[in-house]
Amino acid sequence: MSTRRQGHAVWAAFLWPAGHHHAAWRLPDSRSDEVHSLDMYLEMARTAERGKLDVVFLGDLLAVWPLPWELLARTARAARFEPLTVLGAMAAVTERIGLVATASTSFNEPFTIARQFGSLDHMTGGRAGWNVVTSFTDDQARNYGLDKLPERKVRYAQAQEFIDVVKGLWDSYDDDAVLRDKANGQYFDPAKLHALDHDGDHYRVAGPLNMWRPPQGHPVVFQAGASDEGAAFAATNGEVLFTVAPSIERARQYYRKVKDMASDMGRDPDHIKVLASLNPVLGPTDAAAQERFDQLQSLLDGDVAAALAGHYFGVDLKQYPLDEPVPEIELVDSGHSMPRAHQQFMLNKARDEGLTMRQLVAGFCGLGLYPAGPESAADGFEEWFEAEACDGFVLQFSHLPEGLTDFVDLVVPILQQRGLLRTDYTGRTLRDHLGLPRPASRWAPAEVLR
Repeated sequence: MSTRRQGHAVWAAFLWPAGHHHAAWRLPDSRSDEVHSLDMYLEMARTAERGKLDVVFLGDLLAVWPLPWELLARTARAARFEPLTVLGAMAAVTERIGLVATASTSFNEPFTIARQFGSLDHMTGGRAGWNVVTSFTDDQARNYGLDKLPERKVRYAQAQEFIDVVKGLWDSYDDDAVLRDKANGQYFDPAKLHALDHDGDHYRVAGPLNMWRPPQGHPVVFQAGASDEGAAFAATNGEVLFTVAPSIERARQYYRKVKDMASDMGRDPDHIKVLASLNPVLGPTDAAAQERFDQLQSLLDGDVAAALAGHYFGVDLKQYPLDEPVPEIELVDSGHSMPRAHQQFMLNKARDEGLTMRQLVAGFCGLGLYPAGPESAADGFEEWFEAEACDGFVLQFSHLPEGLTDFVDLVVPILQQRGLLRTDYTGRTLRDHLGLPRPASRWAPAEVLR
């Protein structure tokens, strides 16, 4: 196949502790003892940059994984670093790759988030991105003095005001405010410093932010949303959207939906990059990849898999026969169910592929993983990209750091030959890598804002 779309795809490496597959820590060669090792995270950042990827991405959860503790103890999901701390260290050992972390609008303050991501953007010369989430489980709420999360509509209304305030704070100083005029003793022009004076339904923030405008203007906003509220929020605010879909056709439907929604809101749809989660378990050949995948599946704990699937849906799946096709399951917000995107992904996959409940349960321990050798993996990426099912990919590796190294060593050269991945960085900022414009300040003259 030959690539016909202009430009290369966007590539993001999602770094789960110990790997995306819940049994990866049990592999004989697993380095799960290094989950709390900074050296391993720095190694992965360097590897991703060696592969010329666009982004290293660290997700977050503000609680232990929502499983009963006796089952949680059979996984490596109980602990993870605070991601912005890790990205600060990664910034010191990388030069070009984008650094993106999750931060919740439900359990942070806008001024703090504006400072943290603004600082990272300055420290990296414009490589920061913020993955905006509203959080999704009540156990996170209880760590912040609440009995449960607000309902979805309230969370998204709060999140919209939150992100508006953060962007306003990033615009506190005009781009040309800093003079550093030593002869006249004028460091910056006070007329180009702006107080926000925000007084809204959820936040009161005076401002201004105590740092210059970030190199990117605004660090890049990442988002994932599958519910109606989430998709609308993503189309309104997101510049890079994460999505999971079990087939090209379903991915194309979401791709067109969010692009059309963004266009209806007056946004340029080309300024929104949709990344599909496509996650091959790699090996030097298709057969070797299948062997590794089968090994991972053989290490699954059945009780953990069943409990995890139940937590994803927020219902007890033991009520359904294991070896019959998956029935209709009503999606609910139970206070401990997982993101709607993951719920919908597995239900759609079950319907499209005629899965049994047993197969559905096993699938949750490595959401979207499938075996593929290097050429087969590259074929899959190219097919999705050419079909306009996405603008690129967020890669969740079955096991780390080996899965990332395999991708860079085995698949990246093929993708580069096909024009799907750059052979070297040409820009300095994350916006440069993604082909996204630098936003004008809200205080810029009207002709600049148009």
